[in-house]
Amino acid sequence: MDKKRMIESLINKKEYEMVLEILLEIEKTEEPNYWLYCNIGWVLGRLGKREEAIKYLKKAEGMEEYDENGWLCCELAWNYGGLGKHKLAEYYLKRAKEFGRDDGWQNSELGWNLGRLGKYQEGLYYLKKAEETGRSDYWLNSEIGFMYESLENYKEAINYYKAARAYREDDIWIYSHLGYCYEKIHKLDKALENFLKSEELGRNDLWLYSQVAWCYGKMLKHKSAITYLLKAKSQGRDDFWLNCELGWNFGRVKSHNKAIELLKKAYKMNGESDGWIESEIGWNLGRIGKHQEAIEYLKSCLAKKYYNSTWVKEEIAWNMAKLEKYQEALDLYEEVNRENPSDENRRNIEILENILKIK
Repeated sequence: MDKKRMIESLINKKEYEMVLEILLEIEKTEEPNYWLYCNIGWVLGRLGKREEAIKYLKKAEGMEEYDENGWLCCELAWNYGGLGKHKLAEYYLKRAKEFGRDDGWQNSELGWNLGRLGKYQEGLYYLKKAEETGRSDYWLNSEIGFMYESLENYKEAINYYKAARAYREDDIWIYSHLGYCYEKIHKLDKALENFLKSEELGRNDLWLYSQVAWCYGKMLKHKSAITYLLKAKSQGRDDFWLNCELGWNFGRVKSHNKAIELLKKAYKMNGESDGWIESEIGWNLGRIGKHQEAIEYLKSCLAKKYYNSTWVKEEIAWNMAKLEKYQEALDLYEEVNRENPSDENRRNIEILENILKIK
C-alpha cells in the first residue's frame, strides 16, 4: 500500500495523529508541494491545532495552485473562524465563491461568521441559503433563530428556536433564548416557563436569575422576584438595576425601610435619573410617615419632568395633607383635577374643603 492510500485509510478511521506523523515524515524527504501542505493543514485543524494548520494552509496558498471548488479557502476560513478571527473567515469564505463553491456548509459558515461580526441581516441571508439546500438541524435552526433575535424579530426567532429544540430537547441555551424572546413580546408566562426550565437543566448564573426576577416583578409576584434578585446578588450583581428592582419589589411587599435603603443606594450609583427613582423613594418615605422628606424627593422627581406627573402631584398633595398643610394640598389637588379629572381627586378636594371650613 502506497503512502497516499495508507493516509486515506487512516483518515477514514480518524487516526489523525498517525496521519500527521506520516505527513511530517514525507515533508522531511520530499520537495514541498501543494498536496502535502493542504493535507498537513487539514489534519492539524482536525486535531484542534488551528494556528499551526493555518501556517501550512498559507504555505499551500503561496504556491498559487488553482483552488478547486474553493477547498483551500474554506479550510482557512474554518480555522480562522474557530480562532475567533471572523473577518478573515468572511474574506476566505467569500473568496471560495469565486472558485465556484456555493453549498450548504459554506453558506452556513459564512452566515455564522457574519453574525459574530454583527452583520445579522447578511448573516441571515446566507444561513437561509443553507436552509434552502434542505438542511435542517439543531445548529442551523438555532443560528437562524439567533439572527432573528439579534434583528429584534422575536416571533421568527421563537419559531426557529422551537425547531432547534426538536433536535435537542434538554438544551439550556435554547430555553434561555426562548425565554428572552418571549419576554420581549410580553408573553411573561411563557418567558418564565422557559427560564425556569433552563434553571432546572442546570443554569444558575446572574443573567438567568435577573431575567426570572424581572418576569416575576412584572407579574406582581414580588416575593418570588425578591428571591431571584437576591440569587443574582449572591452571584456578584450589585448594580443600579438590581438595587432599583429590589427596592421596588420590597416596597410592594410593604418592607418600606428596606426599599428606601436600596433605592437610595441606587440613587447614589447613578449620576442622572429620569425621576423614577426619586418617585419611588418618595412613595416609600410617605408610607413610613416621613412626609417632609417624601415631598422633597417627589418635587425633585417633578423637576425632571417625570412622565407620570399627575401621580407625583397627587403624592405630594397626600403628604402635604398628612403634614396638615391643607391649603397647599387642596391647591395641588385642584390643579391635578383640572389637568386630569377623577372621582378620587374630587373626593379629596371635598374632604380638604370641609377640613378648612372647620379650621
